[in-house]
Amino acid sequence: MSETAAPPPTEQRPASEPAEAGLVTQHVRHAYWKYPIIALVLAVALGLLGVFAGSPNSPRATIADTARQDPGGAALAFTQELAGTSASAANQNEFGLGPPGEVFVTGPLSSFAPLLGGTVAAALARYQTAPASQQAAWADNYLKALDTIAPASMEGGMVTTMSPDYAKIATLHGNFGPVPVLVQADVQLAQGGHLEQYLEAREPGHTLHLATIWLYDHPKMLNDAVANGLTDDQWGMVKERDYLVGPWYLIIPAIIHVKLPGGVTGTGFVLWNLLVALIFIFAVPLVPGLRSLPRKLRLYRGIARYPTPGEQIPPDPNARLNPVLKKELEKEGLA
Repeated sequence: MSETAAPPPTEQRPASEPAEAGLVTQHVRHAYWKYPIIALVLAVALGLLGVFAGSPNSPRATIADTARQDPGGAALAFTQELAGTSASAANQNEFGLGPPGEVFVTGPLSSFAPLLGGTVAAALARYQTAPASQQAAWADNYLKALDTIAPASMEGGMVTTMSPDYAKIATLHGNFGPVPVLVQADVQLAQGGHLEQYLEAREPGHTLHLATIWLYDHPKMLNDAVANGLTDDQWGMVKERDYLVGPWYLIIPAIIHVKLPGGVTGTGFVLWNLLVALIFIFAVPLVPGLRSLPRKLRLYRGIARYPTPGEQIPPDPNARLNPVLKKELEKEGLA
């Protein structure tokens, strides 16, 4: 019976040396108590960035509030809609809108005629029985008269339309036909909230759709956008007021919506957002060198807990380096 030689004594290695090629012998432990501190710092930084660089999160505009704050602008919007020169006139074939003069003026007045009195009903009947050329002439004359009681437009930047002085609207004289009666009656409907109710009931499947279109006809919407730098010539309007940001707004849309070629168009806006998103999703984690930036910047120190003097940390024989990472570290002389 032969004797088996005793195995040689195992050589003791310091914990900082690898047990064999490709083995990691030093644990890197997370300091979980740092996580809430880092999250708090980031939250404060994002909050400050939103306060000083973000767009205003104003309450949603309504027709009633806008008409009460600026009745002259409401009168101007209704007159432009009758004259066919409003912003909505260019989109009357889209979304089933139809002629803005019918949608926003004669339609609501016909619906509320019994409540508005005989004067409004007579003016509406006179307008509707007149030839289209006569209707346009009345509206054009009234539109020119409103311009005489409006202040000068803002100078510099985007051209804006100023609202007429509603207190002087009764002093206007000319061949306006029934248009002044119709416009002022519609202003009353708007201020009472009835116009918005009518528009929402007219298109219940698209709540606030028509109301939003009318708000773009009113000069206050553009003036507010100019005052807050939300006209796409500076940062870009990244969300509608009082609504959460939609999922289609991906990464830094305020920059790529304006600065890059074609960014102000709908197609360019989507494609540039997609390209930047793909860079963060694929390029950052997969491209050698680029994915090593967090390690080179030693960002891991923000969450790592290092051993205290005299603390013994056992090796982890199962934590092998990924072959690709090992090869990259060897090229950089770190492995």
